Amino acid sequence: MKKIIVITGANSGIGKKCAEILSKEYKIYGTTFGDDEKNNLKTKYNLIPCDITNDKSVDVFFKKILSKENRIDVLINCAGYGLGGGVEDTSIEEARHQFEVNFFGTHRIVKNVLPIMRKQKFGRIITISSLASEVIIPFQSFYSTSKMALTGMMGAIRSECKKFGIDSTTVHPGDVKSKFTINRKVAKACTKGTPYYNECMNSINTMKKDERAGLDPNDVAKFVCNLVDQRNLKPKYFIEPKYKFLMFAKRFMSDSLIEKIVEKMYLP
Repeated sequence: MKKIIVITGANSGIGKKCAEILSKEYKIYGTTFGDDEKNNLKTKYNLIPCDITNDKSVDVFFKKILSKENRIDVLINCAGYGLGGGVEDTSIEEARHQFEVNFFGTHRIVKNVLPIMRKQKFGRIITISSLASEVIIPFQSFYSTSKMALTGMMGAIRSECKKFGIDSTTVHPGDVKSKFTINRKVAKACTKGTPYYNECMNSINTMKKDERAGLDPNDVAKFVCNLVDQRNLKPKYFIEPKYKFLMFAKRFMSDSLIEKIVEKMYLP
């Protein structure tokens, strides 16, 4: 019997690559912003329009799935975007939307999936977080903190839902070559001549450079897809060896030393 897998952000980036790989063996339902009928003609998986920041849209998404299926085996959370800018330059609306997509959007999806998995007494949730949830980078504070919140929530779910046969993990890829780079938003108040502009642009340009030289999204997707059938999930996964080493070394560094290293990397 084919596993039923739900993927958010299945229309681009890591989510799309996961859907392409997993659709060879499993039945996939993914969220998209586009026209699902047109997209489904080009794919081997089911794309359904869904705005994860909207309760009604998420409810409709799951009703469509459950009208055809009686279970959901795996949820892979990939939807998200980046926001650059200083804390002072970032409006409440911009910060709120970053959290609405990266954190509360995933919360909406998870709240719909958990009762299904709890009732069937099994399930697996794999969530794409970020290395930025572990190391705060200047001028992407709200992206970092939204991913910190996301990682914390998934860690809580891991403990809360273990007795129901539900396992969960977060994957922290680091730099990835994808449309995430060009889709990154910058706080509107961060303009030429403002106090933080030069430092902000330096930090963002460093991120862009690292991302362009980063992992292929297909390699990240392969890593994520392997977790679908892995027997036991770890709480967190770091893909690149250099970041695995960084997380190990971080245990022995003072906060002040980490701060100096990050500032040297991202500030002029």
